[in-house]
Amino acid sequence: MINNIKQAIVNKLLELYPNHTIYDEDVPQKFKTPSFLITLIEQDYNKRLNNKFKSLLSFDIAYFSDKGTTEIKNDCLEVSSSLFRGFDLVGSYRAFNKQATITDNVLHFTSYVNYSEIKNEEFVKMQEQTTNI
Repeated sequence: MINNIKQAIVNKLLELYPNHTIYDEDVPQKFKTPSFLITLIEQDYNKRLNNKFKSLLSFDIAYFSDKGTTEIKNDCLEVSSSLFRGFDLVGSYRAFNKQATITDNVLHFTSYVNYSEIKNEEFVKMQEQTTNI
């Protein structure tokens, strides 16, 4: 399920920025800019009734600009406003609690995604009752 959500994030980023490189969880030593790095920060997984589960995922999308030192902040601000507007619906998942910070000339856009799942497990079912009258 997490890979499906990550793929939806990648698809949304490619829709917004088709010419940017997108990395997953790790940046190579000589990475291209402009680029995005998608990292899963935190996951909360809770059991609900029967075989139902609910999960809360927190993602960090880091943006590495290719602009000069005087233009990096403005570029990061433009990308953050674009991500705020574009990341309401990521595939079939809704992103919420969106935040953006710029640290060391890198934009960090964080958001949360909820999802629920049902595990299909084989259970012993009740047998039919026979009644003698």
